[in-house]
Amino acid sequence: MEPNTEKVVKIPNNLDSLSLARQEVKTFLIDDFPLDAVGKVIFCIDEIVTNIIEHGFPNKTNSLIQVRMIKTSKDLKFIITDSGIPFDPTKKKSDTWKHLYESGSDGGFGLRSVKKIMTVEYKRLVAESLNELTLSYTRINR
Repeated sequence: MEPNTEKVVKIPNNLDSLSLARQEVKTFLIDDFPLDAVGKVIFCIDEIVTNIIEHGFPNKTNSLIQVRMIKTSKDLKFIITDSGIPFDPTKKKSDTWKHLYESGSDGGFGLRSVKKIMTVEYKRLVAESLNELTLSYTRINR
């Protein structure tokens, strides 16, 4: 693996674009990471981008979601930037699996799963009116 490799993709904020996001992440990772790690990361990116599309743009305004992918010999970082409604998932209390299941809640499973797999950091870029979510995944040696 080449150290400090980076790629940026811009994805339209519609659900039809999710396959593009999945493919870009897979292509970026497939030669350097074990298949199970690639699957976990694709799941996380898919979940976050889906939430941005479904909840960040209630008026269905056309926009782009930027995914900046960075891989080093030690870890992966995905910096996801969007102009949707501000939402800080790090402030959202993660309900237990049992509570989510028993409450019949319509959501929460995906975000809880992402937090279990990756480190999540949020920043509101006020001057640009953007949300910036950083997902980090530490590489486990093969």
